Amino acid sequence: MFSCLGRLGCLLIAALLAAAAWFTRDSWYPQVRARFGASPGASATAKWEPLSPEGAARGRVAFESLARPNGPVFVNLSAGDFASFVLDETLHGFSAAATQAEAMARDDRLYLRAQVSVADLGGPQTLGPLTLDGKQSFTIRGRIEVLKPGRAQFRIDQVALGDLHLPSAIIERLVARIAVRDRDSTVAADAIPVRVSRDLADVRVGKGRVTLYKNVP
Repeated sequence: MFSCLGRLGCLLIAALLAAAAWFTRDSWYPQVRARFGASPGASATAKWEPLSPEGAARGRVAFESLARPNGPVFVNLSAGDFASFVLDETLHGFSAAATQAEAMARDDRLYLRAQVSVADLGGPQTLGPLTLDGKQSFTIRGRIEVLKPGRAQFRIDQVALGDLHLPSAIIERLVARIAVRDRDSTVAADAIPVRVSRDLADVRVGKGRVTLYKNVP
């Protein structure tokens, strides 16, 4: 009986230690990841991919497959192909002369970046007292949210100009200048309206890719 109680006691102690480790994981897990060469929150498959006409064509094919009655329920795309087809116009809305456009799917966010002319972003009225000028690296991060059939929004939660992260008030002023005709009360103040296929029900970003889900009646 005593050996049985001893085993139960060991199991209880092990369970308590496991619970303690779980609830304190935020303090020790990042150090373990760093010790073995993994940075917190990094995705091994996330990488920058260029926007291109070829990528836009692959994106179009993926969307068209969802529209077929016997088509797939979901389809995976690279970040570059998705952005080439859906967001290239949005990116050039910030600066018509944007160059070196790239996209990346990391964690649950979609990133876009390009070289843009600071003057195209609206000047002091939009950017405030920033002293940057000329061409700068411009990076935006956000989520694609489907609002209704045929309509979505790219909800932006981070914007960087060069190495400078812009405050949320500037983000809202920046996005307010994009796709003005498509903007209505359903579009968030920090989002850009995006036209998508009516067959698109949801978009998920993760593991370095973008997954499109079909609108099934």
